[in-house]
Amino acid sequence: MQRRPDFDRIRAVLARSVHFRDFAPRDLDGIAELGRIRRLKNGQAAPPDGGHGRHFYVILTGCVRLSSATRQGREFVYALLGPGSFYGVGNVIRGIDTRAEARAAGATELAVMDGPAFLALLDAEPRLWRLVAVMLHKRLTHAMWAVRENSVAPLQERMVRRLLAHAVGSGADLAAGPAALRLSQTDLSRMLGTSRSRINGILKRLEREGLVRVGYRAIALTDVAGLHKLAGAEAFTF
Repeated sequence: MQRRPDFDRIRAVLARSVHFRDFAPRDLDGIAELGRIRRLKNGQAAPPDGGHGRHFYVILTGCVRLSSATRQGREFVYALLGPGSFYGVGNVIRGIDTRAEARAAGATELAVMDGPAFLALLDAEPRLWRLVAVMLHKRLTHAMWAVRENSVAPLQERMVRRLLAHAVGSGADLAAGPAALRLSQTDLSRMLGTSRSRINGILKRLEREGLVRVGYRAIALTDVAGLHKLAGAEAFTF
């Protein structure tokens, strides 16, 4: 059977993704067949076509920043999604456009997945609906935990957990050693609902302790075991 030109690259990312790990190999083959690769520049809208509930998206390389703004113009960042992560599946199922603004954070490659064809695949293989439901339930559960943490957990603990979660969601193998994250302090502060100065103060303290290394729009997790001790609970990933 002749594959689409982008099949191999999309299939390889799906196989490594923490979100699609419960799908059988033949199911990942079917999903990968639905995609085509789009390359985005830093700050470019992702999706570039507006979406309109017809597609969902899997990040292949780079990063996608999901955010929204209040009527007063204050921005909130939901997440920065790395390779293997997805967005828009729920919108495809409901047939509506995404409510959040999605933009590439740096040079990024997306797999644009054909929504109607995806729904047809699910209907042809009804058992896949359960896997998709589980995947979306995990995303909702993690969002609820993030809301709870922003209300009750100490800031350092919340921040460390978010850093670990971002690493896992970007496909980093934390058991293998240090992980480098493409993440600015400003975005981290907006994810956690606090000021950049407070984030900077905590990062400097963690850097002095040898747990992280801070660069330009980047944070390296240099002592993963030490960060897990501070996190206090299992890290979740969007």
